Amino acid sequence: MAKDINIIIGKNLKIAREKLLFSRIEMANKSGINRGSIERIEKAHKYFNTEEQEKYIKFIGIEKSVLCSPSFNLTWREVTAILRKNHPENPSICDISSKETKPKKMIMQRILPEKLLEDPTTATELTAIIFTKFKINIEPNKVQNCLNSLVNIGLLVKTQTSPIKYKRSNKKFPKEIDPLFDLVTKLEQICELFKSDLVNSENKKNNPSLRKMAIMLLSLDDGEKTRKELFSKAEMINDTNNVVRTVNVLENIELITKTKSPVTSSQQRYKLTDKGSKLLRELEV
Repeated sequence: MAKDINIIIGKNLKIAREKLLFSRIEMANKSGINRGSIERIEKAHKYFNTEEQEKYIKFIGIEKSVLCSPSFNLTWREVTAILRKNHPENPSICDISSKETKPKKMIMQRILPEKLLEDPTTATELTAIIFTKFKINIEPNKVQNCLNSLVNIGLLVKTQTSPIKYKRSNKKFPKEIDPLFDLVTKLEQICELFKSDLVNSENKKNNPSLRKMAIMLLSLDDGEKTRKELFSKAEMINDTNNVVRTVNVLENIELITKTKSPVTSSQQRYKLTDKGSKLLRELEV
């Protein structure tokens, strides 16, 4: 069990570090922890040092209980704010070295989450945006090469204009950006099989809200919840339409079930079914 926890902690420390755009070398320079130790901690290597793991956690400032959660989903802004608050004596703690910053990481961890490629943009324009918004100076040809590589994997699309412009494709973000990507994709596949038995597929407003469903599933992984608590976690209004698009769907596809509390009670609680628990374990979320 302890080994499993260290795997989760290591994975989440790596996610947090990458959201900060720190390479292992940069994290080592800032934290005073050896680069090799950082790698062993993040990979939960059998020879990693527990004292250095605690030092890593203390440096980054994220509560250990949060790092122990398989559903770790802090945004880059939240991780940055936590680190800055944890080191008030060092206002430059979150500064990023242009030399160490990879254009792909910048685009994946900043540009796409900030929706800065929703409209067609040239590589030159994006280079200027990166410098203006994030104070990082990356060579335009490297940005161009990175954009083309993201087109090749289907994350971006490019125009046939001159100059070429790039924009985010209509596909979902991959898990490198969105930790819920795999779970949302799986829910989409499951719902497709049950389509005729779910909500009105002709009315987009009534389609299953897959991302909100994913958040609800993960919250139930921590224990039973009332409907009110589920909607609070998902930041949704607890109304009939939203119940139809989320809770009812999760019940219909047998991933959650009501507890034995009275059905009409406002305190009716929900829990994961064995099928729901198995799904989360298989996806390692």
